[in-house]
Amino acid sequence: MRPIFFTLLLMGTGAGAWGAEPAPPPPADPVADAWQALANFRPEQALPRFERLAPAGADNVRAVRFGTALSLLAQPSAVPNRGEKARAILAALAADESDDIALGARFYLGRLAEFQADPPDPVQAAAIFRRLIAEYPDSIWAQVAVSRLAIVLLYTAAGPSDPAGKIAAAELLLKSARHPLAVMELHLVISDAVFHYRLPDGLALPHLIAAEQAGGLDPATRADVLVQIGELSRLTGQPAQAARYYRTFLAEYPRDARQFPIHRQLASLGEARPAS
Repeated sequence: MRPIFFTLLLMGTGAGAWGAEPAPPPPADPVADAWQALANFRPEQALPRFERLAPAGADNVRAVRFGTALSLLAQPSAVPNRGEKARAILAALAADESDDIALGARFYLGRLAEFQADPPDPVQAAAIFRRLIAEYPDSIWAQVAVSRLAIVLLYTAAGPSDPAGKIAAAELLLKSARHPLAVMELHLVISDAVFHYRLPDGLALPHLIAAEQAGGLDPATRADVLVQIGELSRLTGQPAQAARYYRTFLAEYPRDARQFPIHRQLASLGEARPAS
């Protein structure tokens, strides 16, 4: 999957000093410092920072507990009982449905059921995601859950048994995707599944176009999507649309290795390559 990841609003802190320079002063906001370590893919640093804050009675105790749970989940699988400890913290946070952290905890309980239950329980994961989407449709956590639910339905026994039915089940979630990034992500997930199950490529084309129009694609993914739209448009007899997306790709990615073959495809559609 080309994931969408939840955004953390963090207060940045300076990098540590090297050599014989004195140690930096304690961060003005130790909670933000712990979150920053987690956002920097340093869960081994984030976890002890969150754990030190918890008994000290940090102002934002729920944020500290949530960070502790996510830091545990990000630890190597060899760390003993990390899943069980994280699940207990998340369950306690989710029991209070009055804040955004509770919704985030519910989302990660779904992820735990999806991946870290023994055995994994995609049916339970799907139920958690569905309830979150139904009860808090505009929450950022519900919007992130839309594409996760689609993946569960597309690739596990929680969804229909046949590929076409899986695609149809994922498409029903389009009405739940409200944020542009959620729309983009869901269309990409569905288009990927069309290719994965070797369904007719043309079925992916409207999803790729919708993903591009929603915006928010990272540069590498956008380049791939523009080329895919151009190629599928050409193969499905839509030369004007193919040429439009080819030209967009050529203009936006002048150093991409696919420049030469895309110029050739344009020429095959009757458009001459500009003189260099």
